[in-house]
Amino acid sequence: MSLAAIMSKKVRVTTEDASLASLRSLFVDAKFQHVPVVNSLQQPVGIVSVKDYFKTLNAVMDNASENTIELYMKSRKVKHVMSSPVFSVSQDMGILQAASMLVERNISCLLVVDAQKHLIGIVSWKDIMRRILQSQEKKQQDQRKM
Repeated sequence: MSLAAIMSKKVRVTTEDASLASLRSLFVDAKFQHVPVVNSLQQPVGIVSVKDYFKTLNAVMDNASENTIELYMKSRKVKHVMSSPVFSVSQDMGILQAASMLVERNISCLLVVDAQKHLIGIVSWKDIMRRILQSQEKKQQDQRKM
């Protein structure tokens, strides 16, 4: 089975020059764990995880006033906290190959791109685990029917 079957196609993105304040709404409102960073051609140039986001804020939050934190969030850009380069793959990649890539590179998601390198989806380790569990449950149900 390929990643096309399990990837999330409704991906919210940001740009390098967006503020951390704008990123906050993506994490809170959309409940995403990863936000891809794209260029003007919708090609991935980086990624920000919710973990990266909070790690950046922790350095400021302990000693700063609320106004200082707001100013920091508005002035600090995504490019300062994103991970780059980012790993992208074809939607034709197999699920097990993607799982292996996540483990080997110690990353938690892969960006899925088309032939022109435009972002078309995202697949996380949770998506892969969900599919493996569904497959195992189906096998168990089939065995019980016998």
